[in-house]
Amino acid sequence: MTNLAREYGEGLFDLAREENLLDTIHEELNELAEAFRTEPRYLRLLQSRALPGTERLSILDTAFRGRVHAYTLNFMKLLLERGALYAFSDCARYFHGRWCEAKGIVEAKVVTAAPLTDTQRQALSRRLGEISGRRVELIVRVDPAVMGGLRVDMEGRRYDNTIRHRLDLLRRHLTEEA
Repeated sequence: MTNLAREYGEGLFDLAREENLLDTIHEELNELAEAFRTEPRYLRLLQSRALPGTERLSILDTAFRGRVHAYTLNFMKLLLERGALYAFSDCARYFHGRWCEAKGIVEAKVVTAAPLTDTQRQALSRRLGEISGRRVELIVRVDPAVMGGLRVDMEGRRYDNTIRHRLDLLRRHLTEEA
C-alpha cells in the first residue's frame, strides 16, 4: 500500500466516520473501484493531460453528481486535481481495510480447487470466526493447481490443507530420509 493511498484513504475514512457515513462511502468506493477496473478507458480519459483539468473535472462531476455522496465525488475530484486518480483503487482498498477494522470484520483469503457451495462458505466462515473471534469475510479464489482441500490466509497466518501442500510435505519427507 502506498503512502498516498494510506494518507488519502485515512482522510476519507476519518471524515466518513465523523459524519456517520462509513457504510455509504464504503459501498460507493467498492462500486467505483469495480467500475474503473472494468472500464479502464474511462479512468485513462480522466487522467489524460490532453484535456484541460477543468474539462476533466466537469466530466467527473457530470457523471457522478447525484449518483454518489458529495464526499465521494469531492474525494475523486481531489485525486484528479492532484494528478493522483491512478491511486483511486488503492485508496478504496485502504478504506475497505479500515472499514473492516471498525466493523470487527477480518478478511480471509481462501484458495480452493473447486468453487465452494453456499453451505460450505457459511460453515467455513463460521469456523474461521470461531478461530479469530471476529466476523469473517471470505474472499474465495479457485485454483485447480491446489488439487483439493483449501488454503486460508487470515490475520497474517496461513492454514494450508491442500493436497498440493500435503504432497510437497511428503516429497520433502521422503527426500530427507533417502
